Parts: sequence; C-alpha cells; structure tokens
Amino acid sequence: MMKKISLALAMICMVSSFSTAFAAEYLGNPRSMKFHYTNCRTIKHPENFVTIESRDEAIAEGYVPCGVCNP
Repeated sequence: MMKKISLALAMICMVSSFSTAFAAEYLGNPRSMKFHYTNCRTIKHPENFVTIESRDEAIAEGYVPCGVCNP
C-alpha cells in the first residue's frame, strides 16, 4: 500500500513540474542578453531582470537561452 501511495505522489510531483515548465514566464537579463526560467538557480537578483512572456519573444528580442536551465 505504501509503495502505491509513494508512486502516486511521485507521479503528481512529476506532472506538476512539467506543467510549471511549460506555463512559465521567462526572465531576461538585459546585461548578458540571456533568458531564464523564473526558477533558474542562477538568478540572484530578479529585480534586475525583465519579464518575457514567451521563448519566441525572447529570441526575437535578441536573448539567448541560459546554459543552466535551458529554457
């Protein structure tokens, strides 16, 4: 019974993380011209970043994807 519960919880966590990644806004760093997922570990001061609505928008504005979070 415990295996079924832990498997179900693992599945819920996995599904919720996928939906977060696909629905995420992005943050762009105007100094480096890189864009990141909002939860990227390299973002130390989010107040210095600009909000970007989509990956296509980021690329159109000249941003390149972060090498850590790979948005």
